[in-house]
Amino acid sequence: MSGRVWAIATVVTGIITLGISVAFALLPEVTAAGDCFARGAVVQFEFARNIADLVSIFGEPESVCRPLVITAMDAVNRLDTLAFIPAYTLFGICAALFLANGVWARPLVIIAIGASLLAAAGDYLETTTLLAITHTLDAPGGLLHYSQLGAWSKFALLAAHAVFCAGICYTSERPRYILGAVLLLPPFGVAAAAYDHIVWSNVMSAGFAVAWVALLVMAAVSAARAKGVEA
Repeated sequence: MSGRVWAIATVVTGIITLGISVAFALLPEVTAAGDCFARGAVVQFEFARNIADLVSIFGEPESVCRPLVITAMDAVNRLDTLAFIPAYTLFGICAALFLANGVWARPLVIIAIGASLLAAAGDYLETTTLLAITHTLDAPGGLLHYSQLGAWSKFALLAAHAVFCAGICYTSERPRYILGAVLLLPPFGVAAAAYDHIVWSNVMSAGFAVAWVALLVMAAVSAARAKGVEA
């Protein structure tokens, strides 16, 4: 498949991923939860380590907010499982192939694709565990260990995918230096969140957002230019 085809595939999967990320906030269960569902609650739930963390997210057992937040969180995680994980995984794969101009038989491309697939596996471990935790908030037992394992492996592998894609940018026949630099943002965000996820998780999310939007824009520009050349 040509580089233009992969550019178009990157644009399509990127737009779908972006659309689903916006849809999370528009879910009826989330809007119904209102102020009970704090901004950043989803990521904080992913990184929750103990019951105290869960209480800070969902509220006390007898609080009015708890059932609303549980319903909203489950709705988010169901959409994550059914649509968001497959969408961003395909976006990551298409992006690596777009950057390599469709040449998949390169170490960096193969590793980037592998990182994207393994990140999806980590995300499924995390999300399915989170859906189980909401049924046992007061006694999650060892489930929090699995959700943390899934979450940290997911973010670490997505950061690795960004680094490998940056490597493709720098080693291609026509290097994309600026995009390569932008793709190096996610690892710093993940490192910051690992240091203190309460303070820096939003910075981590922003790093991924900037990197992925930059990939989407570059793919769109490349597809448009290639069409102009063909015309």
